[in-house]
Amino acid sequence: MRITLLCPSSLENDKSIKTLMDDYIKRMDGTVEFKVVKTKISNSDTGDLVKKKQGSALMLAIEKLNSTYIIALDERGKTPNSVAFSKMLSDAPLNGYSNLCFVIGGAYGLSKEVLNACHTRVSFGPMVWPHRLVGLMLIEQIYRAQQINKGHPYHKA
Repeated sequence: MRITLLCPSSLENDKSIKTLMDDYIKRMDGTVEFKVVKTKISNSDTGDLVKKKQGSALMLAIEKLNSTYIIALDERGKTPNSVAFSKMLSDAPLNGYSNLCFVIGGAYGLSKEVLNACHTRVSFGPMVWPHRLVGLMLIEQIYRAQQINKGHPYHKA
C-alpha cells in the first residue's frame, strides 16, 4: 500500500522532526510505501488568498491519485482513538482503495474544495497544531496502526 502525505511545505526542514519521522518510517514493514509530497506556493500572500492557492495546488495533486482513500487532517474532523484509526486504515483496501492519502493544511487550514474532495476528516483534537508536528504525529499513528493491526504490543491501551 502506498501512503501519500500532501502538505503545504516541507516537513523535513526541522532536522529533529525529520529524524523522528525517518525513525517511524524505517520501522514500518515492507507492505507500506511512504511518500511526502509538498505543494509549495509563495509565502508573500496571506489569509484567504493563501488558502485558495494552497487549495488549488492540493487539488492538482489529489486529482492525480487513483484508487486512493483521501483523509483530511482537520481540527473539525472525527477524533478516533488509535484502535479506531487503525481499523480505518485496514478497512480502506476492503472498500476498494489500494492507497491512502492524508492532506495537511497550512496556517490558514484547508479550502472547502479540498475538504469536499476528501472521503473523511480526522482531527488530533480541538487544538491547532503546526503542520510539521501534525506530520510527525500522523506518521507515528500510521506506524502505531500497523502494529495494532499485527497484534504487536507497541500499542499499550
